[in-house]
Amino acid sequence: MRLAASLAAAALALAACKPAASPPPDTSAAARAAIEASNANWARLTSTGHSDSIADLHTADAVIMPPNMAAVHGRDSIRGFFAVMNTMKGTLALKTTSVWASGDAATEVGRWTYTWAAGATRPPGMPAVDSGKYMARWVQQNGKWLAAQDVWNSDLPAMPEPAPAAPAKKTR
Repeated sequence: MRLAASLAAAALALAACKPAASPPPDTSAAARAAIEASNANWARLTSTGHSDSIADLHTADAVIMPPNMAAVHGRDSIRGFFAVMNTMKGTLALKTTSVWASGDAATEVGRWTYTWAAGATRPPGMPAVDSGKYMARWVQQNGKWLAAQDVWNSDLPAMPEPAPAAPAKKTR
């Protein structure tokens, strides 16, 4: 009797179990193609100063994390950030090195190079060419891949803080 009750309980437990959900499909190849196309557009928009169009490559609640600055939250703030950055008149090149995607989410890792335009006024100590690496999380919304989070940094050493001004000498 105990054996029958144990078998019945085991059969009931097995019947209550749901089959494991299948993982989302690997969408890495399609995501990479779309992301690389977006990156080519981004580089073109940077050189022509189109901050509105760059902001539209991001989700409404996106976060960008530029080097040595506070994070920038939301598409409108990102638009303002790139409106300032694009006044620097340079050329941006982005090179995707890998993309991992599953369903509507993707992570991209890549390299960037920024070249200042000849004759452009650069911040003190800034070289004419800078390069580094980045990582971005992308999401697919309404069939379009948009950047949700983006962090990048330079391979160059951080620029030193300017030396403090010497105290003024007192006169008698």
